[in-house]
Order: sequence, then structure tokens, then C-alpha cells
Amino acid sequence: MTDPADILLVDDDVLAQLAVEDIVDQLGHHFSFAPDGESARKALAENDYALVLLDRRLPDTDGLLLAPLIREETKTPFIVLSSLDSPTDQALGLGMGAIDYVCKPIEPVILSARIEAGLAASRQSREQTQLSVGESLHLDTRSRRLSVAGRTETLSPTETRLLVCLIRHIGRPCDRMQISMAICGREWVYGDRTIDVLISRLRRRLRGSSAEIITVHGLGYSLIEDG
Repeated sequence: MTDPADILLVDDDVLAQLAVEDIVDQLGHHFSFAPDGESARKALAENDYALVLLDRRLPDTDGLLLAPLIREETKTPFIVLSSLDSPTDQALGLGMGAIDYVCKPIEPVILSARIEAGLAASRQSREQTQLSVGESLHLDTRSRRLSVAGRTETLSPTETRLLVCLIRHIGRPCDRMQISMAICGREWVYGDRTIDVLISRLRRRLRGSSAEIITVHGLGYSLIEDG
């Protein structure tokens, strides 16, 4: 049996709230709701949800206007749950990044299946974002949070891409061209010190862990695990 997941419903319809809460409870998960866009933004900023169920017709906004926040910033999978059921509306929702589009009125059996499928996709995505080196270094690429020797820091996007590159090639040297393509998407140019600056920052962040970034003279850098 999988662990209970936190699910957020964004919907001002009280009957829908009660129906979805009952479905989520029966599935053994944790239910939260936000009645409008502003409440949803606050909830998403303060909590890490496994899945969002998003209505279109909110009192203060079209729910789809929350899609960039959910998809790009929190990176949480979301399902549109709406009475707007035309093919055009469904295509719009899916085009905005929804993993599914469920039309109201709610059919409990259907929504239950869609929620479980959404959570399965969420679990798979989260597993792919967790990288570790030994017992003392853990990186969540989704939130860019680095846990090292009992402390947690948030990396910049470029620092995250650099560390991911090094972790995935642990024990093997990465040359400057390879690193530049991974962090910038472009070829390395002689004299560009960007990589060296980022390496210096990461070395400070990794202090106290079993991982160490070493210089491979004439080539680039390598991440090794001490011992």
C-alpha cells in the first residue's frame, strides 16, 4: 500500500468540496481545499501537494490562470475538474499542462480512478527528482533543495543543473564542454569562468558531506565520494 498523499482541491462549490473530500478520504489520502485563486496561491506556497484538482470557474479568476504557477513553480501535477466540458475547453486545459480533464457532474468511480492515476504519475515524477550521494547528500531537483550533513540549502537553477551533471557522472570526469552544455545549453568558450565560479560555490555548499568535487587537470571536474 502506498503512503497517503496530500491532495488540494481548488473549487468554491461546496457540494463539489464535500463529494471530492469523501472520495479522497475513501482512497486513504489527505484532503485540503481552497475556494478561490488567492487562497490556492497561498496554499501552494506553504505546502507541497502530490496532486491538485482545479476548477475553471473560481470567484476571482479562471482556474487555468493558476496553471503556470502549479506547473512551472510548484511542479505539481494537476487535473482540471470543471463543468466546462466542450472539446475546446478540454483541449485548452490539457494544453495548459493538465494531466487530465474530468467533467462535472462528478462521477465518483471515474474521479477515483483519475486521482489514483494522477498520483501514480506524481510518484514516478518525484522518484526521478531525488538524487543522493551516500547518506549525507540528498538533492531534490524539483525544489532545488540540497540536504547536506543535517542542513538544507536552496540552490540556484544553474547550481542545480551542475550538481545533477556531476552526480549522474559520479566518479568520472566531466569536461568543460560537457558541463557547459548541461548548465547553459551552449558550448564552452575558452576564458569563460562561469563553470569555475559555480564549482567554487558548490564546494562550499558540499562541506561536511561525503562527496567532494575534485579538479581533473587539463579536463574538468569530477564528483567523488570519500571512502
